[in-house]
Amino acid sequence: TGTGKTAAFGIPMIEQLNSEQHDVQGLILVPTRELAMQVHRELERIAQFQHVNITACYGGQPIFKQISRLQRGSQIVVGTPGRILDHLDRGTLRLDRLRSLVLDEADEMLRMGFIDDVNHIFEQLPAERQGLLFSATMPKPIRKLSEQYMRDPAEVTIRLQATTSPNIRQRFLKRRRNEKLETLIGILEVEDFDAMLVFARTKNSSSEIAERLLSKGYAAEALNGDMPQMLREKTVGRLREGKLDIL
Repeated sequence: TGTGKTAAFGIPMIEQLNSEQHDVQGLILVPTRELAMQVHRELERIAQFQHVNITACYGGQPIFKQISRLQRGSQIVVGTPGRILDHLDRGTLRLDRLRSLVLDEADEMLRMGFIDDVNHIFEQLPAERQGLLFSATMPKPIRKLSEQYMRDPAEVTIRLQATTSPNIRQRFLKRRRNEKLETLIGILEVEDFDAMLVFARTKNSSSEIAERLLSKGYAAEALNGDMPQMLREKTVGRLREGKLDIL
């Protein structure tokens, strides 16, 4: 999970790169923009002392910036299926020298309806390559994908008993819908915290909660899919820098 999984496929991919070759040698497909940014950031941290060019390609970011980076030579590309297909169709991304492909969170790709895009990308890859597929579950379409595009693959299954870290205290309060916000504000008044994440069921709810907390003097902002990608990245950055208390 998290950065550990990125290191599991990222370190071998970086180690196997031909540093003198500036074509794309590694491709990592992920289901969301946020995961693309996270994987890209972690790979750059891992490769900080190597001469490796890594580019993230995802929607919501100006495509000309990505094209410029690809044209300068990228050895590893991290991207969402739709944007990778877009680059392939434009001819701004070539995968004929690809050595390694990673399909991360494959079951999420299926759930989000990207499986056809993934198939189109697979069809354009060289036959001689390494393939790694990571999935929390193994539904039939994902298993079929692995059987279709992977030759004699080794299957590794990790079973972990779900446990909570001993330093995490969990509590729940049953409240009616119209009581929830007042209860949250009451908790904020007595709890000591550096940063807080509040999850809401809908985009509208996230905005309403943030506005109410702002009116109470808390440094709070919403984060949801209706926001432009650049603003979402800026908001997460503000939380990371300690400029926000509640997200």
